[in-house]
Amino acid sequence: MRRDPSESLARYFRRRGTPAFTAEQYTRQGMLDALREMRRRQAHEQGVKFLGQAAQVFARDLTEVLDLPLADIATVLLAAGGAVGVIAELYSLEATTVAGVLQYAADDLDQQAKAGERP
Repeated sequence: MRRDPSESLARYFRRRGTPAFTAEQYTRQGMLDALREMRRRQAHEQGVKFLGQAAQVFARDLTEVLDLPLADIATVLLAAGGAVGVIAELYSLEATTVAGVLQYAADDLDQQAKAGERP
């Protein structure tokens, strides 16, 4: 039986003190709970304060251009943020490269949607 690679990654990040979930363990609410706990514990740190402020502006900007329910936007951001966070950490990627990964994924999904396919 083949091992789930997400288990190895989850162990790696847990050893570093970062909450991590395997694909099997992932739930939207579980991720939100872990994120909120981490924000609560680190609320006094300057970097976390900046992230909160930047996130408010980013969220406002997104809601102005996207005609989607807030919960749907949150779900996509949560999953995408976790996925690109892992990639960025493992490969020491710069922000513009991470943005490119998201944009390429969007393009791939758009092309599949136009062709009536499902990934």
